[in-house]
Amino acid sequence: MSSGRLSRRTLLGAAGAAAATTVLPVVPAFSGLVAQAVAADAQTNLSNLVNNRFGMFNHFNMGTFTNEEWATPNQNPALFAPTAVDCAQWAAAAAAAKMSYGVLTTKHHDGFCLWPTAYNDYNVANSSYPHDIVAQYVSAFRAEGLKVGLYFSIWDRSYTVQAYDTRHGVAADQVIQPGDLTYILNQITELLTNYGTIDVFVTDGYAWQMGQQAVSYQRIREHVKSLQPDIVMIDHGGLSVPFLGDAIYFEEPLGVTSPSGNTYASLQGQTISNGWFWHPSTPTTDPLSKASILSHLADLEPKYTSFILNCPPNRDGQLDTDIVTRLAEVGAAWSPNTSRAALPTQMLRAEHPVTPVSAYATGFHTGEGPMNAIDGLSDKNFETCWSTWGLTLPHSITIDLGGVWSNVSTLEYLPKQWSRTDSTDGDITSYTIYTSTDGTAFTQVASGTWTGDRTTKLAEWTARNVGFVRIQVNAGTGGYANIGGVKIGGRTAKPALVSSVLPGNTTVYRLVNRNSGEVVDVYNFGTANGANIQQWPWLNNSAQKWTFTSTGDGYYKIKNVNSGKLMEVAGLSRADGGNVGIWADDSVPQQNWAVTPTGDGYYYLTNRLSGLSLNVDGGSTADGANINQWTNNRATQEQWQIVAV
Repeated sequence: MSSGRLSRRTLLGAAGAAAATTVLPVVPAFSGLVAQAVAADAQTNLSNLVNNRFGMFNHFNMGTFTNEEWATPNQNPALFAPTAVDCAQWAAAAAAAKMSYGVLTTKHHDGFCLWPTAYNDYNVANSSYPHDIVAQYVSAFRAEGLKVGLYFSIWDRSYTVQAYDTRHGVAADQVIQPGDLTYILNQITELLTNYGTIDVFVTDGYAWQMGQQAVSYQRIREHVKSLQPDIVMIDHGGLSVPFLGDAIYFEEPLGVTSPSGNTYASLQGQTISNGWFWHPSTPTTDPLSKASILSHLADLEPKYTSFILNCPPNRDGQLDTDIVTRLAEVGAAWSPNTSRAALPTQMLRAEHPVTPVSAYATGFHTGEGPMNAIDGLSDKNFETCWSTWGLTLPHSITIDLGGVWSNVSTLEYLPKQWSRTDSTDGDITSYTIYTSTDGTAFTQVASGTWTGDRTTKLAEWTARNVGFVRIQVNAGTGGYANIGGVKIGGRTAKPALVSSVLPGNTTVYRLVNRNSGEVVDVYNFGTANGANIQQWPWLNNSAQKWTFTSTGDGYYKIKNVNSGKLMEVAGLSRADGGNVGIWADDSVPQQNWAVTPTGDGYYYLTNRLSGLSLNVDGGSTADGANINQWTNNRATQEQWQIVAV
């Protein structure tokens, strides 16, 4: 079969990649991150956040000059051409409104950076205004006694220009390379080391674009906290309960607002104008009324939700006069309620998460398989879940952490947040949790009941070495279970990688299919890129022999001994039936595989890009049957012995 493929451009793009090879060193790997300084307790940091009751969001970036809410990526940076940037004016307007902080869009989805980053060319240094706006911003706001937050879009569309998927309005084939995380971490390093204390770090384009597997939330969180221990992390993920990040962001224009009785530390965002960015029509459109702004403040303050009001600077780099006037009117009429009770004790969290690599389950509703529980996609109308709808409980899901980690003690469970078409049930109400180091012998570590109320739940046990976590669902509302997201890690101590699934990379193996008894074979001793993989009886030849090399983050490259090339899913396929062949090592996710024990001597091989399992097409037992990928349903044709030869 053909192994044609799509472009493999990295997120940096050609120019950015060239720049990145000649400038600052990359950040250390996860295991070598800077030792985390002693931070204040999470409760204190969240209390400080909500006591900043009113803040200013400043969307100012390339979209300001292109009349776009999502600016087209890779435009001429000279288009960014403010004539009189005045961050002091912004800060003075915020102070006049009695705001306590500001948050600046340092990089929006198109990838243009408001600071002279060393890691791409798409930034202010190459614009018509070659000055560091982030530096100006933080200085101006601090001069007014205001705290400072930075918004940073994880999704950077300057990496690649791709077609749009009309189903949900985002790039349909966004592919994250393992090395691209370095680019993200390097830019975060610049923002969190060059501008002093940053109080809030807001991420976006993450829970609804890539999720925590494609871009490791574990790595990002540990790195951010190592640089700024007391920073509060917030993600624009469309949730109304805590999950990713330390606090919730309610995005009001999406219809996500702080509910009555909310006691979670939160922000709610709204814009004062006719868009997040300034548009030519903005000066002729009345700003949000004083009454509406005051109503928001009155409504949100008892809900421990800080109101962050977006005020977009214009193409000169200043706030329009009518916005400045409106803010002054609000400040003259509003004062914070200092008698409000202190923030209630916040729920415990998995402070140090570990990124899972694979999952399998005893059953699932069609299209809602176990990998959906760990992909971290959680935004409104763009949420995935593992579901047992239509099946009788109990059922279980087993989650592979990609190696054995120390100090694992905590599990957060996110019920499905948005109504499915057939029911709104599925919250787990009775559970038993087991852990294992080898995927075979499991020990019960926790059990209990949860209320079926859609809120994030937490289970804890004594910290231990863990490689696999199994959640057995005993009961759920409506008689079935949904898991929209699950986070596993340590709460008081950071997990460390103790061991991997397979030994060193010199052992040679054959891969034996459980259903057919035949082995994975490169057809006709092929060595060309795209040569097809089939099953064949064991003949003890080099085309049937493979080595496993750890990627260092829970996955393996599987190399054919005869060709020296890697097993990969062709064409960036995420579909059942996507073909598997060999290709030269390009360090791309379709060449990375999780190796997960079934518990009885076999393994599932799960592709990093697709989340699907290595499979014999149609469960065939015939010589020459094709090898492809398929949703894991525990079928025997998806199970493999890994036998040293």
